[in-house]
Amino acid sequence: MFNLGHATLLLVCAFAGWWLWRALGQGDQALQRVRQHCERADVQLLDDSVALSSVRVGRNRRGMPGLIRRYSFEFTVTGEHRYSGHLDLHGLQVLQIELAPHPFPGSDAPSATPHAAGERQGATIHRIY
Repeated sequence: MFNLGHATLLLVCAFAGWWLWRALGQGDQALQRVRQHCERADVQLLDDSVALSSVRVGRNRRGMPGLIRRYSFEFTVTGEHRYSGHLDLHGLQVLQIELAPHPFPGSDAPSATPHAAGERQGATIHRIY
């Protein structure tokens, strides 16, 4: 028959399912935000994906505690070199998007050497506080 142990197990399974469903939604939200940011920065998102790289406990800008998920991704400027970036999410709130130093699109520097002398480079950090 159905007893208290079965009810508890059912509630735990339902909570785990809800948590996984929400985590998948956060991954989709992260991908959408990264796509938008790459379009604004005039760089190309590679592989059209983000990967969950870490989860930690932290606070948002209002001081509310929760899990901060870091999603990593790769992008390119010229199509020759891969650069990394990451996005930090607290729930569905974006805390920061950061792109590694890279040559600016349209710079006159040779693309064969991404860190050549005289090449304009920049890092994009987009913080929302």
